[in-house]
Amino acid sequence: MWYLFWTGFHLFTSGVFMNLVSFLLSLSPVALLAVLAVGLKQPALRLSLYGVIYTGILAFFTFKTPLMVILWAVLDGVLSTIPLLLVVLAGILLSNLLLASGSLSRLVAAFLPALGHPRQRHLFIALGACNFLEGASIIAEPLVAPMLWSAGVAPAGAAALSIMGYAGMMSVEMAGIIITVLALVTGLPQVELAKAAAWLSVPATLALAAALPMYLPKEDGGLLLGLQTLASALLISLVALITTMALDVTLAGMTGGLALMAVLLVRGCHRLTGGRQIVVDLAPFLLILIPLLLVNTVPHLRTLTLHYLVIEFKVIPVHRITLTPFFSAYLYLFLALGLALFLFRQKVPVSGVLTAGLRQAWRALASMALFGAMGQIIAFSGYGEGFGQLDKTHNIPWVLAMGLKNHTGQLYPLFVPLLGWVGTFLTGYGVASLMLFGELQVHAARLLGKSAVWLAAGLSVGASVGSISSPFKIAIATPMCGALGLEGEILRRTIPLGLAASFLLGLILWLL
Repeated sequence: MWYLFWTGFHLFTSGVFMNLVSFLLSLSPVALLAVLAVGLKQPALRLSLYGVIYTGILAFFTFKTPLMVILWAVLDGVLSTIPLLLVVLAGILLSNLLLASGSLSRLVAAFLPALGHPRQRHLFIALGACNFLEGASIIAEPLVAPMLWSAGVAPAGAAALSIMGYAGMMSVEMAGIIITVLALVTGLPQVELAKAAAWLSVPATLALAAALPMYLPKEDGGLLLGLQTLASALLISLVALITTMALDVTLAGMTGGLALMAVLLVRGCHRLTGGRQIVVDLAPFLLILIPLLLVNTVPHLRTLTLHYLVIEFKVIPVHRITLTPFFSAYLYLFLALGLALFLFRQKVPVSGVLTAGLRQAWRALASMALFGAMGQIIAFSGYGEGFGQLDKTHNIPWVLAMGLKNHTGQLYPLFVPLLGWVGTFLTGYGVASLMLFGELQVHAARLLGKSAVWLAAGLSVGASVGSISSPFKIAIATPMCGALGLEGEILRRTIPLGLAASFLLGLILWLL
């Protein structure tokens, strides 16, 4: 009798112990990134490179994944990020060109006289222009931070606001590319993901907007500033939500930003200056906005570009990669870049600007591609040769999902946005969170009986909120507005703010 008892106890404890070890090992890639990013302050490219190497070794030796499966997963991960890489590349090149040509400065000079009170100017830039630019896949920080600084905002505040202004909405911006990547990673319906993310972006945007006044000059007003800031954030997020529901997520950020800018300008539009030059400077933005509007509103064009003019291929048997060049933003971004090169060819040294842009872009592109590879190694760990069979006990997302279910139970949705925040905080890229934890949400949803779409959307919005706490993002903004060396001061405020917003989103997700 005692022998049977001790034998059963030994088997139980050893099984529990092994499950705990597997769970901790499945968490170790995140722990590694945390040590490298926070402790050793490694840049994103090294984080991604070390992450891929470590995850590959972990999958091979601990989770019994064949080497060829790992290598094919790496290739699949890199190719899955193609839409994102194209958007980022075109966005960086276009941003550099518009800055060098003075186009953005002229637009600011033309619009600001129509805004009477400094408060309206600050909201116009921090919320309106910021979301319009990010919605058009143009990196906001290098443009918005100096605009705010020149409009009277303190350097540290200008740097923080250039990120806070769009962070709550980012998952439905970048011309919809973040939702596209999330759909590719999880296999979930893109339209449903976009709608869920747009809904969650409303409280996220309001939460961050509530903190905006602490970075603005006292002269902007107290209670009135707070109310106008919240009203502006509500307008942007609701317009983005309606656009996502009625049209498509590719237009959400741009229409939200445009709506606020139009409302703020309506009383002073007679004071606009610039004439014909404004049209020329706006032309690249119109070349992005109009085609995206057409393919989303004209039924035949939508069907043609979304279902027929597509590129589909499989690197591995269990994952299809679909590219929609005429429906997605990257084609129109490159067309806008070409138009800008033609319009401003006599005002800038084109080759120099493009070369500088490529130098700026390659590290970001390489990091994103490697994080994509790391995410797919995690997703396809435990598959046998030829991806024919999956051993769930050796699949990292499944082990993570089981461990989180056992340790958090029905409270798991509370922590999903925090996972997104962690990924962006550690790597500087919201897409890294999607690659690392996207597949996990599908497994967790099955185990907990929750909606995979809402969990994945919560992860995406949490990753967007993480932008305000990312040292990488802060480092982009500070040199542009005289805040170099103030990064620590900024992060001391934005890290608690990001955590609080993430837990608020988690509470909403848990209550759904």
